Amino acid sequence: MRSGVSIVTLQEYEEVMGAQKLYDLLRSFSCPLNREVELYLKDTSRAVQSSRMSSSVTYLAFDSKTNDLLGYFTVMMKAYSVKSDALNSANKRLISRFSEIDSSGNFTASVYLIAQIGKNFALPKDYQIEGSELLWAAMDVFRATKSAIGGKLVMIEREAEEPKLLEFYKANGFKSWTTRRNAKDGVVYDQMFASL
Repeated sequence: MRSGVSIVTLQEYEEVMGAQKLYDLLRSFSCPLNREVELYLKDTSRAVQSSRMSSSVTYLAFDSKTNDLLGYFTVMMKAYSVKSDALNSANKRLISRFSEIDSSGNFTASVYLIAQIGKNFALPKDYQIEGSELLWAAMDVFRATKSAIGGKLVMIEREAEEPKLLEFYKANGFKSWTTRRNAKDGVVYDQMFASL
C-alpha cells in the first residue's frame, strides 16, 4: 500500500470523532460503479449496525495528510457450503483441509469474506486510491487474523456479468470456484477465492 494511507475501523472512528462526524463522513462517499457498495456505507444504519453487532467490521481508508476518505472495505467470517460435484479436484483437495463434508456431499467451511469494498469516487481522480490497495489492506487484516486463529481461504463475490471485476480479482490472486443466484433479485454471483 502506498505511504500516507491510514486504516481505521468505523467503530474506532466513531469513538474518537463522534456519531455525527461519522455520519457526515459516510454521506460524502460516492461509488457510482456499484450502487450497493455506495448504499451500504451511506445508509449508515447498515454499516454502523453491522459493526456494533460485531457481525462484520468495516475499515475506512484515509489519506493521512488530508484526512479524505479514500475508500472502505467490510470483512467478516462466513460459513461457506458447496456441493462436492461443483468443484474441480484441486479445489476439493484444498477445501477438504478446512471443512467438513456431510453425507450428501456438501463441503462446509468457515472462510474469510470481503463483504464490501469500494473506493471513493467523490475525490479527484489523482487523489483516488487504487482498488488493489484496498484489496490488499483487507488481505492484511486476514493475515493478522490467520496468525491469531488460523484460516486459509478468502472469498469475494462479484456479479457474474461484470468482466472487468473478474480480471481485477484474477490479477490480485483470486480465482472463480462456483456461482450462486441471489433468490431476492436473481443476480448471479461468481464466488471467487484466494489463499492466505
